[in-house]
Amino acid sequence: MAPPESENTMSPAASTEANIAVVRRFVDEVVNGGDLDTIDELWADDMIWRGGSLGEHHGIDAYKNFMAANAVGAFTGMRLDVIQVVAQGDTVVLLFTNSGTHTGAFMGTAPTGRHARWLGTAVYRIKDHKIAEATFAEDILGMLFQLGITTLPSAA
Repeated sequence: MAPPESENTMSPAASTEANIAVVRRFVDEVVNGGDLDTIDELWADDMIWRGGSLGEHHGIDAYKNFMAANAVGAFTGMRLDVIQVVAQGDTVVLLFTNSGTHTGAFMGTAPTGRHARWLGTAVYRIKDHKIAEATFAEDILGMLFQLGITTLPSAA
């Protein structure tokens, strides 16, 4: 009879599933639930968040400040809907849509009151049951178009 799986003897498939669970909890409780205190439980102290045009943040305090200002403060009803999850080992990749109503300052712009929905991809690296790194690519330009913050030049 095989011994029960412990952290050190967890199968690769079980480890991958545990990593997916960490990311899904982050999406459910922090992004969709607005519980920024849960970041302390789910992210490593020396975490790195890379968001392309949204900047790069090192450490939990910097990341929590960013989330408070941009996710919770800038958009009401912020919602991340996972379309697809691909994972292997310590890496979890999400394809998602993000949406919300622009009710607070975002990237230096005043609230428009408009609702937007945009596509994104996130790559998370999990270490010791916490998110150590995350890199996001989101269609921020598409979101800005929907909010009426920017337009394309006319063809004239």
